[in-house]
Amino acid sequence: MTTAFTSHVDALNHEYERLHTAKEDAFWAAYMGNTDDSSAARQELVKKEQELKRFLSDPDRLKSTRKLYQDADRAQHSQRSPSKPTAAELVALKGWVRTFEAHTIESASARTLGESIVEHEGSLAKARGSMRTGYIDPMKGFVPATSTKLGVLISTDRDERLRRAAFAGMRAIEHCVLENGFLELVKMRNRFGRMLGGEDFYDATVKRVEGLSKAEIFDMLDELEAKTRSAAKRAVDELKRKAGTSQVTPWNIRYLIAGDLSREIDPYFPFSKSVERWGRAFASLGVDYNGASLVLDLVDRKGKYENGFMHGPKPAWRDKGEYRPARIQFTANAIPGMVGSGRRATETLFHEGGHAAHFANNDMPAPCFSQEFAPSSVAFAETQSMFMDSMLGDADWRTRYARTKHGDPMPFSLIERAIREDQPFDAWNIRAMLAVCYGEKAIYEMPESELTAENVLATLRDVERRLLFLDHGSPRPILAIPHLLAGESSAYYHGYVLAEMAVEQTRDHFLARDGHLVDNPRIGPELKKHYWTDGNAMRFSDFVKRLTGKTPSARALAKRANRTAEAALADARESIERLRSVPQGVESNADVKLNAAIRIAHGRETISDASEFGALSTEFERWIESREQEKS
Repeated sequence: MTTAFTSHVDALNHEYERLHTAKEDAFWAAYMGNTDDSSAARQELVKKEQELKRFLSDPDRLKSTRKLYQDADRAQHSQRSPSKPTAAELVALKGWVRTFEAHTIESASARTLGESIVEHEGSLAKARGSMRTGYIDPMKGFVPATSTKLGVLISTDRDERLRRAAFAGMRAIEHCVLENGFLELVKMRNRFGRMLGGEDFYDATVKRVEGLSKAEIFDMLDELEAKTRSAAKRAVDELKRKAGTSQVTPWNIRYLIAGDLSREIDPYFPFSKSVERWGRAFASLGVDYNGASLVLDLVDRKGKYENGFMHGPKPAWRDKGEYRPARIQFTANAIPGMVGSGRRATETLFHEGGHAAHFANNDMPAPCFSQEFAPSSVAFAETQSMFMDSMLGDADWRTRYARTKHGDPMPFSLIERAIREDQPFDAWNIRAMLAVCYGEKAIYEMPESELTAENVLATLRDVERRLLFLDHGSPRPILAIPHLLAGESSAYYHGYVLAEMAVEQTRDHFLARDGHLVDNPRIGPELKKHYWTDGNAMRFSDFVKRLTGKTPSARALAKRANRTAEAALADARESIERLRSVPQGVESNADVKLNAAIRIAHGRETISDASEFGALSTEFERWIESREQEKS
């Protein structure tokens, strides 16, 4: 029998799916440089985004859905009601109320301002996308380079002059942003945030997305900042003692920490083997993509967004009992033939592949539960991806999986050296993420009359110096980070830090129960049961507590970060010894079963869409090797 509940839920589900898919397809086209007219692609994205926002922010839609949910709840508990909702319809209505509450704008003037903000964001994105990024080589003059390549140069190039030039290229991005409307965008966002009842845009955003105030979030970050301060300062001071104070600069520090080490580790993360490694490792963890269609675009190119991301144009959900699998796309910016590219590609496959596994396994009666935006928690979504990519640094994972093209395993001497060099800076690296959070918060808290380019840069440099103990700021200037520009990722970066806390608790849970993470087939099903199936039906802290028994806090992460190198090395030796009793996971590409239709692309070119994973990974391997040969 068709009821008012059935009709309303059905209409919401299908209209939202249509608008969401259209917007996300436009997003992919605009951000991936896949069109002949980038300006038209940006305009189309703005149009589709505004259509979706109108649907989500309509106060009348919230009002009618809320009333119907209340009627449904009463009918469900009434003996006399002639029309009752199904259990799935009641869950769907509750999800839609939460979703509309997270997006609805009561005021007509606020809705108008919201649409103006989308247009302004599009203009800024266009200006940033057309910027001629690069660095000045003392011998060659200006050399074009994406921000991805600039970051790799700062970390790994042996020539300090080029590292410094690349850093100057990163700083130039900040000036481009400030000269093309970012300050006006901040003012508009703050006015919008206050219209929505927040102190400012940051506060209003996190209340909608995380269900927490800005103050509550920064209480947790303040605890982590305090707990990591001594260890991070000690590491920087020791580096200054060894290398000389004048050498410990933003353009030198990452190279001094691990520049040569990165080159030595590089052969054990061949780019051409990254897809194979992802497939085997995830299949060995029991990860199943639940029939999803996946598109992977992993190589850097001009016009492509300069940061890895995942998005799901078709959300996974159950339509009147019938499961509709997801279509998910994710991207990396690896550069064939460049030191660090293979490791970067592998990290992205694990990170974005973790996101994809999360969203592909949502199984709820409405698509609003299965998308990356409010009321979906940023911190919770990042917990899934960062848990997966955390394994790449584990000594037992490297012992089993990190191999050259010819199959030679990473020697323990190199694993040991990496721990000795990296562990002292674990706390400092966490603080590099914290610097972004505190910097963005400071921008939105500046009085509008003081919001000038000069003041913003001075404020950001102060934050970077305070968090990282470097006179000249951070190796990755805060305003060069893409998240701060786009509406859907602004007031967002704290999610990575909160996720780091939850990741450490999740790791501790599995290690305490099973003794290992690598090739642990219980992990995928357990994550699906406790983290993935319910979509955004619960809050971040509730999900984490459901699996681990503990609410998120800074304690476990700070404990890990503050270990000495000797303590970390002892843990590594223990994990490698335990590996003797851990059965090998999926041993060959032919045995990889991910339950997904996978296409590997490079822009509009299809590299492989083979149905069998062995053929898929082999075709990708050959394609990458041919590009590496062209570079050599």
